[in-house]
Amino acid sequence: MKALYFDNNLPKILALKALSVVDKYAAFGRFSPVRYADVPEPKLPNPRWLKVRNLACGLCGTDIHFLFMDMDPQCFSAATPGIARKFLGHELVGEIVEVGAEADGWRVGERVALRIEWPSCFQLEIDPPCRQCRAGNYMLCENLGKKQLPLRDLGGGFSPHMVMHRTQPYRLPKNLSLDRALLLEPTASALHGVRKGAPRAGERALVIGAGTIGLLCVAIARALSPKTTIDCVARHPFQADAARRLGADEVVSGGKLYERLAARTGARYFRGYFGNEILLGGYDVVYDTVGNDRSINDALRWARGGGRAVILGINFHPGKIDYSAIWTQELQVTGINCHAMETASESSFDLAAKLLADPKFPVDELITHRFPLDRYQEAVKTFLDKEHGHAIKIVLEHGR
Repeated sequence: MKALYFDNNLPKILALKALSVVDKYAAFGRFSPVRYADVPEPKLPNPRWLKVRNLACGLCGTDIHFLFMDMDPQCFSAATPGIARKFLGHELVGEIVEVGAEADGWRVGERVALRIEWPSCFQLEIDPPCRQCRAGNYMLCENLGKKQLPLRDLGGGFSPHMVMHRTQPYRLPKNLSLDRALLLEPTASALHGVRKGAPRAGERALVIGAGTIGLLCVAIARALSPKTTIDCVARHPFQADAARRLGADEVVSGGKLYERLAARTGARYFRGYFGNEILLGGYDVVYDTVGNDRSINDALRWARGGGRAVILGINFHPGKIDYSAIWTQELQVTGINCHAMETASESSFDLAAKLLADPKFPVDELITHRFPLDRYQEAVKTFLDKEHGHAIKIVLEHGR
């Protein structure tokens, strides 16, 4: 089968970084660790696994980071134990085509999404599991790298077939359309982040960024707390329009953001030396779905004293962040890593599926582009050129 994957090969990673200085799309070249190539169709590693035929998969910002090896070697993630080959694509919808004898509870023909993607105690079959996996925080597994996955070619969402451990799939509700099911994983991630900030009636919430996760945060915050005032900072006009459709009370774009957000919230605006801007007052909770140095600095300065800031955006190039706002304003700051168990009995996926099953949850226009998998390069270029392509969620489809 032909699949899109990334090989953890240091010489190729270094070659890609060097070539990227002169070629924006060096990741598509012959010296790249990224390949769209033939690999063996995976077989069940043991009786506790199952095989899935993928129908389609969303293109995520994390996939883009891997494609372009957009990671500083000094960042936290670069030091975590890696795997030899990483198959890309995790926002998938597939159909079970084979079930191992001990993959209890699963049947051929069921539609599934991928819930646990990164190696954890579950698919590594480590017993007893670490404290994070026991608590349902599988993305925070402390046994990462302790054991290797049982098969090199597992496949992923950008493969026609893949294998999953019996603990990895999420059974899709029958009443969930394919398009809404493709939004399940990003909705679960956004919901996990929104719940960390827990917007309450009468509060003011701000979402920084209006990509897929930012827009989903707007819609989820509106659904979970209808009486919260929800504002959004968007870069492009088409994103601003989408934010309003999904429930934003006010969308701010362009310049003088500090002054405009101060006026919006009743905060006091100050401008110090060298363009140093701050607010005294501001939002009760700020969700940063961009996650770069500038957006995090802004998030910390746009939250009121004693407020909350939730970092959902992913950035593997940490730079300079002014953390003094955290202690001067006594902020509660947290990050999220995808999704987890939200309660003792319900996961982020369970709660996200309930939202998506409601036809009033306004996400039907979020999927803006579709490409066959063999045109993945065109899909990536569209993802990167939002100003002209107006892309929100891009989906790569497998042929029947």
